Amino acid sequence: MDIQEAVLHLKEIASKKVEQFDIIAGRSLSEGLSLFQSKVQNTEISESVGLGIRVFKNGSPGYAHTERLTPAAISQTLEDALAHTAFTEALPIDLPSPETLTDIDGLYNPELGKISLSEMTSFCLDVEASVFKASSEIENVPYLGADRSESAIWIANHKGVFYERHRNSISVGVGSVASRDGIKKVGIYSKSGMDWSQFDPSFIASQSVERALELLSPSPIQKGNHPVVFSNRVSGSIISMFSSSFYADTIQKGQSRLQDLYHEKIAPDFFNLSSDPWRTDLPGSCTFDGEGVSTQKIDVVQSGVFCNKLYNLESAYRDGVLSTGNASRSYNGKVETSFKNIVVAPGIQTNEELLKMFPKCLYVVKLEGSSGCSAVSGEMSIGAQGIWFENGKPVHAVEGITLSINFFDLLKRLVALGNTYNDSFSSVKVPAFAVSEVAISN
Repeated sequence: MDIQEAVLHLKEIASKKVEQFDIIAGRSLSEGLSLFQSKVQNTEISESVGLGIRVFKNGSPGYAHTERLTPAAISQTLEDALAHTAFTEALPIDLPSPETLTDIDGLYNPELGKISLSEMTSFCLDVEASVFKASSEIENVPYLGADRSESAIWIANHKGVFYERHRNSISVGVGSVASRDGIKKVGIYSKSGMDWSQFDPSFIASQSVERALELLSPSPIQKGNHPVVFSNRVSGSIISMFSSSFYADTIQKGQSRLQDLYHEKIAPDFFNLSSDPWRTDLPGSCTFDGEGVSTQKIDVVQSGVFCNKLYNLESAYRDGVLSTGNASRSYNGKVETSFKNIVVAPGIQTNEELLKMFPKCLYVVKLEGSSGCSAVSGEMSIGAQGIWFENGKPVHAVEGITLSINFFDLLKRLVALGNTYNDSFSSVKVPAFAVSEVAISN
């Protein structure tokens, strides 16, 4: 049986054995290719499908999932979930009733399904040719590929909820190696979206080449505390790494520095952070969350004040409030919490104005890993590459440095926000931001 039939079947048999339950099912499909030296190196089609159920027996939850969509496997999944209730504490939450949800247009484009591997191959060949035309210092294109993907999710429960959503996108990515004086640098750029007509091979190539060239001829800088401007290429990663600090369940577990700062000022007046699930231009948009609760825009930080936590049903029950519709769940996992698009409202400064705010500053364009970052403590120690600016003008590239600062100190040291977002098709939209002081070591 197909996945939707499997959901209906599980709902039917669960209704006969369980007073309260919810079901989540998912299906994803991707088709892509990679090229090297003008030849297709690999093509791949992958598909994953499965469904999970959460049941409540005497108030205690039990979870189970399966990727085998047969009547026997589905029945066993239900029995496994029921068996697990013997080991969990009671969770007296009330699952949502069905609502009429407003559709968000633009999250699925059926025309993308018509794009063939041959067409994606031809496009990638044009990108490769454009890379080599862009600069004589480009010596190699080690990575080049395209991918078309689509996904669907279904949510059902004992109260009659039966929601589904579909989304798809296409992406092209390229890595260009530039060489100068024996130093090589890689510039990586990828473009994703839902409108194939907006993909330009020359533009994609130029962005990759530019990112490689800007990091050539690096020179050291003096270690110590320096002003730093985080470009909009990396600003979203910084906020994302510490996003769990704003989740109610994280705070309830004592795993957030914001535990005692609810309704307190944690950033300057110009800093506004929201979970914004109804934007048609962001892939994380949705009208229902992982528990079937309708979503809404949540102003998490407003005018620098931490004013709203993000809740799922369990964390809302523990605080005696309603869920904000921020449950996150896959068919093979338990309920967690997440932003539904991370959005920091843009500022008024251009990128050039941000870089002129300090006599000297580091402009960070690339981060290297996140192993030295802790969402619990807020401590951040992360490798970076960038460009040293003096009086608003680029002087030289910088590499081999480590940035060290606590995330919550970073928020307090914000000086200004840029007025533009990165052009990526991403559920994280954060402009560039300037920080008065960050510890930099070599």
